[in-house]
Amino acid sequence: MTASHIARIDVFVLQDDKPAAVRASFGTFTQRTTLLVKVQDQLGHCGWGEIWSGFPAFGAYHRADMVEKLVGPWALGRTLENIPALQDEWEAALLPMLRLAGEPGPIAQVLAGLDCALWDLSARAQGVPLYRLLGGEARPLRAYASGVSPSLSREQLDAMRAAGFQAFKFKAGFEEDSALDDLERTVAMLAADEIAMIDANCGWTPEAAHRAMARIESLPLQWTEEPIGCERSPAEWRSLRAASAHPFAGGENLLSLEAFRASFEWLDVIQPDLGKWGGVSRVVPLAKEVMARGLRYCPHAFGSTVGLALAAHVLCAVGGDGILEMDANPNPLRTLSGTFAAPLEGYLTPPAKSGVGVTPDEQAMGSYLRRHAVVARGIA
Repeated sequence: MTASHIARIDVFVLQDDKPAAVRASFGTFTQRTTLLVKVQDQLGHCGWGEIWSGFPAFGAYHRADMVEKLVGPWALGRTLENIPALQDEWEAALLPMLRLAGEPGPIAQVLAGLDCALWDLSARAQGVPLYRLLGGEARPLRAYASGVSPSLSREQLDAMRAAGFQAFKFKAGFEEDSALDDLERTVAMLAADEIAMIDANCGWTPEAAHRAMARIESLPLQWTEEPIGCERSPAEWRSLRAASAHPFAGGENLLSLEAFRASFEWLDVIQPDLGKWGGVSRVVPLAKEVMARGLRYCPHAFGSTVGLALAAHVLCAVGGDGILEMDANPNPLRTLSGTFAAPLEGYLTPPAKSGVGVTPDEQAMGSYLRRHAVVARGIA
């Protein structure tokens, strides 16, 4: 049997210039982009991945350039016999760019998204769901609505409940104290069987975070996510964790296995993003190590349906009590990236389709498609 090899790579940059406002501690989204990558083998099997391009929006174009002009040409002709080894090889080849341009983030994101696409391709070529290829089975995953404003109205909360959510992650990390007032009021509206988390998006200084932790210590929160930045010292993280009444979550902004392992000292919930670092090849073993240490693996996913599906399949594959993040904000780019399962009474079960079960409709992208690049033999 002929080994499957990479014959073509397509890169799609989707952009929405009038998104529903999403305010975070670092700023408000005035544009949203999605960067999708499709890898095709010589037999016509395709796999999809998402390369993180959350903020700022123009970063999607730079990452697309990296695929088209740098990594993509290297990938053509390579077989899928050992996908993790490909990521290791390409990372080593990109060391000069990392050193000279100082771009560990874009490099990690491009390789992660490509890795995910290769795993999706491999599962589709074998006609099995990705979770089964990775040694798991489908199961109901508790899902939570993410990116939720702390000033949510009762009507907005009821709309999210009608959409199937019974768990909610509220934005935090703002300078004004009124945001914590809003948070207290909104969490009080939740039913006894509903759960809440907060995400500060690294928005507090250590001093402000200590004040906030004292203010919210009586709230029933599953976790406090990224109260300070990952660049802060271990001593600052340890001090803050010791003062917190709630578990700490984080990991979406970490870019090495060593950084994740160091964070085990102060994080209780580990949240790598499959399209931001490691892809399937590195996140699956990391998740297993996390759980072996008695910590909780909950993947970060705040982008397209492709990224959501990948996160769900990996959760099914590795097991544990992790819950699935779902962006609850209106986003036409998410709709264009394909359809997936919806939560029902708080839980989502991945469908038994081959690969990740999501196929974006290229013909429907329309005016949202701002760039489509192709890497293939004979195409300059």
